[in-house]
Amino acid sequence: MIRDIFTGNLMIVSDLHGNGFDFRQILKVYEQLKVKDKVDYLVFLGDLIHAYPGKQKDESLEIVLQLIEMGANQPESKIICLLGNHEFVHIYHIALQKGALEFTTWFENRIRKNRESLIRFFENMPLMIRTKGGVLINHTGASDRCSLEVEFNLQWLQKYPASLQFQSHLENIKQFNPQIGVDFMNTKEGDYFWDILMNGNERQYGESYLKMVDDLLCLMSQDRKASPLKTLVCGHIGVNYGAEMVGDHQLRICTSAGCLRDLEKKYLLIAAEKAYQNSSELMEYCRDLF
Repeated sequence: MIRDIFTGNLMIVSDLHGNGFDFRQILKVYEQLKVKDKVDYLVFLGDLIHAYPGKQKDESLEIVLQLIEMGANQPESKIICLLGNHEFVHIYHIALQKGALEFTTWFENRIRKNRESLIRFFENMPLMIRTKGGVLINHTGASDRCSLEVEFNLQWLQKYPASLQFQSHLENIKQFNPQIGVDFMNTKEGDYFWDILMNGNERQYGESYLKMVDDLLCLMSQDRKASPLKTLVCGHIGVNYGAEMVGDHQLRICTSAGCLRDLEKKYLLIAAEKAYQNSSELMEYCRDLF
């Protein structure tokens, strides 16, 4: 699912990972900007859930329930939550582990009584946003699977999740079953999504990553040749000082998990109609959360 936004201002924030303190600050700033007519949309870049041990109290469930109550991702809503890899694993029953950390079990235990409603919310999360002015917004950034592939082209991505042939995750939506995740990961679709949502990013790929960004922008511009996408905004990995340029065409922001301290946390405020030519120009529109 790809969402296009043609008018209005977007406040873009990233990766809460269950941090209720930052979530409440985001809502406070959003309301303050709305009163001043400086913002229309509030965009979360995914990874709302799964706190890292020792960081803060895990308010993942409370954050998601409040967003559902606020009508996030409904057609008339101005609050949009993009799909992150930490939500993705719960949709498809995948046991997510990073080193010694296992994320899935704790959250699954907490959502047992209302798993279906939360998974439906996760499944309704768009993969990406495109603005009229040419900004592409997603959770992760680019990957080595973002070239103009035949099987997973723009039209296929626009129809997600309806484009998926695999349906066992929904047939068993009320109870987590890791075998379903194993089965899904053995499909072409599972392998593809794992790569684009768990990508190695610039820290793994090095200089070759910059071409992957160009490939992604080209892929997502196939149906808008007259107004191609020029820049990419994402979260996904930590940024010490809240915002970081990745080459000329990508800005990575960090609003919560991954900053050195609260005073470094940033959000991005951009206009949907404005054409931002490069990541340096986008950087000028980063603001302090605190």
